[in-house]
Amino acid sequence: MMDLNFAIHIAAPPARVWDCMFDPLAYRDWTRAFAEGSYFEGEWAAGRRLRFLDPQGFGMEAVVDVCESPQRLSLQLVGEIREGCPVPDSALHATPARETYRFTPQPDGSTQLAVQLQAWDSGFLDFLKDTWPLALQRLKALAESTH
Repeated sequence: MMDLNFAIHIAAPPARVWDCMFDPLAYRDWTRAFAEGSYFEGEWAAGRRLRFLDPQGFGMEAVVDVCESPQRLSLQLVGEIREGCPVPDSALHATPARETYRFTPQPDGSTQLAVQLQAWDSGFLDFLKDTWPLALQRLKALAESTH
């Protein structure tokens, strides 16, 4: 298991960045870096379950631990999904991975967004290292475009 950290400066206030990150339509746009047609099901609220899926029904299931709009969101990835169904023997059942997003306001009104991925299986590391920077650049473009 490994941890990864990503950060990006976005010339928009935290509330705008938050909205672009978690809005269902904007989410489909910026997460194309991970899989074309990515989407989520569920609600970004503490204690709620979310499913992150591609059009073929492959993805992850998560539970939101903390949702403090627009400052911080933390979730645990608790299971894998294949063809729309939970995978009963997923390694995430034994050791959930965690994702934390921090939206730090800057003096000029912009946002420093930090993404921390904790306890990820090493089989995903290269993919995550390649795709998260691309996804964050697209999120930046979305947040700054209508600011």
